[in-house]
Amino acid sequence: MISNYLKVAFRSIFRNRLTAFINIAGLALAMACALLIYLYITDEISYDKYNSKADRIYRITRDFKSPDGSVNLHLGNVAPPIGPLLKNDYGEIEVLARTINFGLVIGLEENGELVKNFTENFLFVAEPAIFKIFDIKVKSGDPEKALDRPFTVMLSESAAKRYFDDETKAIGKRLRANNAFDIEVTGVYEDFPSQAHWHPEFLVSFTTLENDNIYGRTGLESNWGNNAFGTYVLLEAGADPKKLEAQFPAFLDKHYGPYAIANFGAPQDFVASKVTTLNLQKVADIHLHSHLDYEIEVNGNINNVYMMSVIGLFILLIASFNFVNLSTARATKRAKEVGLRKVVGAIRSQLIGQYLSESILIAFLAMVISLGLGWLGLGWINQFTQKNLSMNFLQHPELLIGLTLSAIVIGILAGIYPAFVVSGFKPALTLKGQQGSVKGKGAIRKILVVSQFSISVVLLIATAITIRQLDYLNTRDLGFDKDQVVTLSYYNELVPTYEAFHNELLRSSSIKNTGRSSRVPTGRLLDSQGAPRIAKGDSLVNTQITTKNVRVDEDFFPTYGIEMVAGRNFSKAVATDDSLGYIINETAAKAYGFTSPEEGIGKDFSYGGVTGKLIGVVNDFHFESLHQNIIPIVFHMANNRYNVISVKIAGGNTQEGLQQIEKVWREFLPNRPFEYQFLDQRYRQLYESEQKQSQLFTIFSGLAIFIACLGLFGLATFNTLQRVKEIGIRKVLGASVPTILSLLSKEIVVLIIVANLIAWPIAWFLMNKWLDTFAYHIDTNWLIYLLSGIAAILVALITVSTQTVKAAMTNPSNTLRYE
Repeated sequence: MISNYLKVAFRSIFRNRLTAFINIAGLALAMACALLIYLYITDEISYDKYNSKADRIYRITRDFKSPDGSVNLHLGNVAPPIGPLLKNDYGEIEVLARTINFGLVIGLEENGELVKNFTENFLFVAEPAIFKIFDIKVKSGDPEKALDRPFTVMLSESAAKRYFDDETKAIGKRLRANNAFDIEVTGVYEDFPSQAHWHPEFLVSFTTLENDNIYGRTGLESNWGNNAFGTYVLLEAGADPKKLEAQFPAFLDKHYGPYAIANFGAPQDFVASKVTTLNLQKVADIHLHSHLDYEIEVNGNINNVYMMSVIGLFILLIASFNFVNLSTARATKRAKEVGLRKVVGAIRSQLIGQYLSESILIAFLAMVISLGLGWLGLGWINQFTQKNLSMNFLQHPELLIGLTLSAIVIGILAGIYPAFVVSGFKPALTLKGQQGSVKGKGAIRKILVVSQFSISVVLLIATAITIRQLDYLNTRDLGFDKDQVVTLSYYNELVPTYEAFHNELLRSSSIKNTGRSSRVPTGRLLDSQGAPRIAKGDSLVNTQITTKNVRVDEDFFPTYGIEMVAGRNFSKAVATDDSLGYIINETAAKAYGFTSPEEGIGKDFSYGGVTGKLIGVVNDFHFESLHQNIIPIVFHMANNRYNVISVKIAGGNTQEGLQQIEKVWREFLPNRPFEYQFLDQRYRQLYESEQKQSQLFTIFSGLAIFIACLGLFGLATFNTLQRVKEIGIRKVLGASVPTILSLLSKEIVVLIIVANLIAWPIAWFLMNKWLDTFAYHIDTNWLIYLLSGIAAILVALITVSTQTVKAAMTNPSNTLRYE
């Protein structure tokens, strides 16, 4: 029986080639998209789950609160004393390990000469217990002892190959760190899986930090201000993380409160848990659910996973709707076949089985084609997502099993309604010549067409709004000049000779200016020393406004073209500027209650316990991305405690400017690799996620409309064939070609208009939610909705016109000659 079903199914497919092609092509495209989306989602949700104890591994995070109780900073790292104190106080913590990330220049010397030199940004100082928390596969060396001694390091496999030709001979060799001290290689471990939230290439022994020239034991035990230490805990089996987290406020009041009173000038009634809190974050949640103010690496976003899932589902639905539409539309053509089958004894269940087998066969054919399409699209999805996804069915047989089951489910769901419709025709009527009919006069087909185009219009609107918002982000006046600015790392070796370095750069006409700072625009404002005190009458009063701070020199504002709105810039001519001068932005001046920017100029200003003078107010500019509001900032000089050099290249002399910068760099810092980044490149990276989202919407909305139009084309072809004699009679009675075109297209236009009316409020709700993630964004324009609707109507009309025009132009004598 099954072989007979398949034989009849193949005959039906070849007899109705156009319908079969549309169904198979639509389903194949949809299934290929769904396959690629499935690979992406599976990869995203698997982060850090490779660890055998992943369900018990947590990271300690820290919040800082404003006086009104709102969180102004949420860090993924904490201060160094917190880890040991937690381990000591709570028995639920089975293992605890601290890490801290450094960017160091690592060199390999042979016979006293430097032969290799790289800036390593994935170097972590880590406690040996890290091997008891994470599954780190050691290739050589003893993880129990490899990080026991100071100035020892374990290398990842990639790092070992980078420095040593034979990684197996790395153990015992020495590397030069920052041209300041040597570190001994004591082991090599396999590279962390791509599905890890961190990828250390160097693990340096934690005891190295106890050296007073590096960090010092005292700092590790008492520095509550340096929240740079990643702190991971492995809880005992059965421990309740919620109960443990509930005890953290008391922990802070016990340990941090007295320290803040003794060292930070906090009042005697200071309650630590009111200004800062600790949290437990499951390590498996970091990649998709953690969007803190500082992360080791760029994380994913659970919203992107949801969005991709919905898009994949939508495209599958559109393709399935095509199948249902075309199958029910062609049901009347199979009325006599059904009648004959019933007359010779076929029961309804057999007919349903027959037509479901056709549906499942089409789904399987589509699945086979989708594998080829998916393989072709795999390179693009890997480039797009920066992943290394693969369709390896030997390593992942569940993928092939899942695809097979999906084809069966899609075949059944897409074919079950047409099967019941076709099998329900009455043989007495169909064999008398009466065509089978579908109840509701095509109501189901209309609903499905409306659903298809509603989805397509939502995606069209989303694409248009995303593109407009990206254009807004790229063209908005940021308050500073980001073009032709190159950023470089500032090293301690440059401190004694910086003035000569600066002057040498400016000797070339290709360099306009250069300035130093602790952070540069496009970065996050993570540094704060609380709220400043300002002069009110004869005393200083606390503003209660948490203010971020940035260390800058006198050339920073000119380099970025940031203008003063009141007062003056820092000056070398004023001796006290480097220690007692402060500049704030306009937002800070307003937040402090100044009636004008000039009001506070020349008056006392105290920040971080140092009282000086407010000498200037700069215009507001977007230091952070447009996701964040402009917040109060105080700028002060820092006696060479800077991190970044910004160099402004003049005019269009980019290449000449880079050559001048590199030449001077090699002269003053011969042992440091020359590495730079353009600020406008950093700015684009801020919105990389939105850029990819725009591309996704564009691609998938195009696919959705294409698949919907495939179905519309098939439906239009069938409807036109059904009405060919009616069209001939109308033409004989004098109907014009435009009248015939209007007759055949009117229903489609009405359905697309209904689809728009459904899609518009849905798109408005979703896109306003998305725009609200930006502090600065475009206003939604009704023209976008209207134009998207018109575009959908035009695409639909173009699709059906290939058949309607042909029918309207046909000579009626050819269609009525046998009547």
